[in-house]
Amino acid sequence: MGAVLLRAAAAATGPLIDDEAYYWLWAQRLAWGYLDHPPLIAWLIALTTAVGDSAWLIRVSPLLLGVLTTYTLFLLGREMFDARAGLIAAVLFQIVPVLAGAGLLATPDAALLLAWAVAVRFAWQAVRGRPGRWLACGAAVGIGMLSKLTMVLLPIGLGLYLVLRARDSLARWQLYAAAALAAALFSPVLLWNARHAWAGADYILSQRLSGTTPGLTGILKLLEEQLAFGLLMLPAYVWALLAPLRRRGEALAFLVLTAAPALVFPFIPAYAGAWPHGNWLAPVYLSLSVVLGATWNRAMGALAAVNAMAMLYALSTSVFPALPLPPGAEEVYGWREAGARAAVELSTLGEGSVIAADRYQVAAQLAYHSRVAAVTLLPCPHPASIWTPPAAFAGRAAVAVLDARWEPTVRWAEQAERVEDAPALAIELRGRRLRTFRFARLYGLRPSARCPEP
Repeated sequence: MGAVLLRAAAAATGPLIDDEAYYWLWAQRLAWGYLDHPPLIAWLIALTTAVGDSAWLIRVSPLLLGVLTTYTLFLLGREMFDARAGLIAAVLFQIVPVLAGAGLLATPDAALLLAWAVAVRFAWQAVRGRPGRWLACGAAVGIGMLSKLTMVLLPIGLGLYLVLRARDSLARWQLYAAAALAAALFSPVLLWNARHAWAGADYILSQRLSGTTPGLTGILKLLEEQLAFGLLMLPAYVWALLAPLRRRGEALAFLVLTAAPALVFPFIPAYAGAWPHGNWLAPVYLSLSVVLGATWNRAMGALAAVNAMAMLYALSTSVFPALPLPPGAEEVYGWREAGARAAVELSTLGEGSVIAADRYQVAAQLAYHSRVAAVTLLPCPHPASIWTPPAAFAGRAAVAVLDARWEPTVRWAEQAERVEDAPALAIELRGRRLRTFRFARLYGLRPSARCPEP
């Protein structure tokens, strides 16, 4: 309960991360699909922000979903092993960053991990003699796919387990009815993509697979990010993968085999050149938390204690301003000040002026903190994206903003008739220089001819 209350306090006081601001923008433009992910996170944010759009209201749904995921993990561990295993799995959800973040931040992982845990529990019940549970599993899979496409890896893992360990379940009609139910729940996303020239697939192939140099670079980056997402518990999770080799038990085999595709798949796009994200492996951590609950020892307890202290400190820094900021603070702080500065610049440029940025993170954060609806990406956003095409603002003035940590992806001089540099904004907080924003005033926007008309 204490961890939940601290997360709730951090949700109210901590700044939004870039993706949360982006999904808040989605909630202003509700649809059956978006380029990056299915729509569930946008629907949840729209539901909880109907009366306001503070960080707390944006994060209400992941806080509630996190509580449900915690309880589901406890039930799963208790059913597969014993109450002690369930309790340990529930505690790990609070102290392992990649899991705890899903119970705090308004991202697709919040609903994904709940759906994953629920589907695993119902699938286990189905293979243990209650075939009717396949239908509940199918519903959970379908809802999970409405949140994040990663959910499709669980049915693949279940198929792997059934072929290797429980072939008699393949003859159950409920299994195929569950697959049909999951497909039906996900069908609106497919229809949206079909009506938008399969924009999601086009985005993945043209944008996602262009983040790093193909080869080992992406894999090493993915592994490096696990150091932050698992902290000292990372070796324990690696050890948990080998649990079925050390200790016999159908439950251990079930958990590891069903999580295997979710473990292997993230390395494929990372190797192909997509910019890897450590949270791709979050469902694996979730399933292996139950494995750790069943194979717990004193060494793991010592590692968990350190993880818990690290999480306690990280959450406390947003609640208690006197505490020094943890590593990574430069990723989240400073947007409130940048948004206020952008609003001032817009007031000097006059009516009809807009905000322009070269990255969705900058555009989304400035849109949220300035509450300006007229925001666009330059030189040209994807036609099926939420961004208003630059052609809609042709001839207008704009305030352009860059995060100085990143190399610019566009030259402002090519996007306007005249460019005037504005003073930069340095963000200093609690004795640390965190980041710098560069501002420019663009007069007479002239978007690229390659961009579609609005």
